[in-house]
Amino acid sequence: MIRYAKGELGPVSLRLSDAARIIAIGSDRMMAAVARARREVLRPYLNENHVAIASINSPMQCMMKAVCAQCLQRHVDPVTGKEEVVFTCVNQDQLMDEVDFGNLSCRLRGNSVMEKISNRWLDYILETHTLPRV
Repeated sequence: MIRYAKGELGPVSLRLSDAARIIAIGSDRMMAAVARARREVLRPYLNENHVAIASINSPMQCMMKAVCAQCLQRHVDPVTGKEEVVFTCVNQDQLMDEVDFGNLSCRLRGNSVMEKISNRWLDYILETHTLPRV
């Protein structure tokens, strides 16, 4: 992004400072890196009044909007420090500066064992059974 902002990748058709919104969709680590870069290395190139949104992919179980609490995500207001917990399933697109990416990372790691077990089970089923064609 810095090379783009400096024009090192060819003509700049849209200056980063003209962008009013940034939307990051990816892993928790990638979005945390974007959040850091906005405050540090990208700061001179960005519109100081831009809004940054992170599309949070948090653990979800019920898929029924605020029922099971599997998707709870910690937010911290960057100005006041006030902590709030939100249901990510109700709104996956959240203000990047409020998301506690460390908390999100821990919550995602908590699902890691079950994801691995499910993948192994599915591999076993597919290897040992002939599934009917539909």
